[in-house]
Amino acid sequence: MIPQAPKAFLAALVVLVSLLAVACGSGGSALPRDLLLGPGDFPGGLVTVVSLTEGQSLGGRSAQVELEASGYRVVQSLVLFDNGEGALAALDGIRADLVSGGETGAGGAEASGMFEHMLGQEGAASVFFIEGAALVRLTATGPDRQQRLDELSDLARRKLAGN
Repeated sequence: MIPQAPKAFLAALVVLVSLLAVACGSGGSALPRDLLLGPGDFPGGLVTVVSLTEGQSLGGRSAQVELEASGYRVVQSLVLFDNGEGALAALDGIRADLVSGGETGAGGAEASGMFEHMLGQEGAASVFFIEGAALVRLTATGPDRQQRLDELSDLARRKLAGN
């Protein structure tokens, strides 16, 4: 028979190990869908989720959301890599594809330039960028899509940096 004090110690140890396992397992392992923009990120605006998907892409966990509001649509995709180097390598490949397809934009070390294309039957503007170990693509439609894309990029960066 185990004396009473060691039983209590053993129970406390089991609880402590369980708590540490949960804490260590969840640190920095946000789900991709939790990092996407959503209706709550647009105060005062009536924004709805059209679709939300999750999976694997480019070797990382990924998610995509399509949001709709009056007069515009937003599609955000992101891939979470183990580190920023993986995200940068993927962005370099995307930039090469854009250039070979005739798309050119100023871009930067961690962002593609903004480029225009069609999304279904609508004109759209898109940009790729890296925030931490995440590669993000944002697409916006509507008449003021380029300005909206700048605002959405800032909002998405803040949300990613906060997690």
